[in-house]
Amino acid sequence: MNPFAMPLLAVLMLAGPLAARADQCHYFWATDCFEIRDARSRDITHHVLLSSRAYDAGPAEAGQCPALVSDSLDEAHREEVLKRFNKVLRKLDGCAEATTLNPRVFPDGASATAEWRRLQTERTFKQTHIIKRLPRD
Repeated sequence: MNPFAMPLLAVLMLAGPLAARADQCHYFWATDCFEIRDARSRDITHHVLLSSRAYDAGPAEAGQCPALVSDSLDEAHREEVLKRFNKVLRKLDGCAEATTLNPRVFPDGASATAEWRRLQTERTFKQTHIIKRLPRD
């Protein structure tokens, strides 16, 4: 046997599981609404409501993150999150309470964090509201 074959075989055996590695799914909660005081003068505020961070949902095969997150969130958890978001929405003039709220799901932590930070950034006519004390905080 070739003396280089054994090390090459060992590398290939170790690389196989890495290639089939599952994605580490992440999600966060978000919704928004527009408070329109005077549309003609563009007196509008975009309110963005976000969970305090992105959450780790665990590993899943490629494309299976939405199903993993959906399966891991029971009805009581979803209702508690909706209740916390609606508590803030009730205080915002012109914003209606949400009837449902679905998490935004990502196949990796970097993209979840980047999107969370993008939404969290305040701008002119945009206010961000961070919702704390959610079930997994």
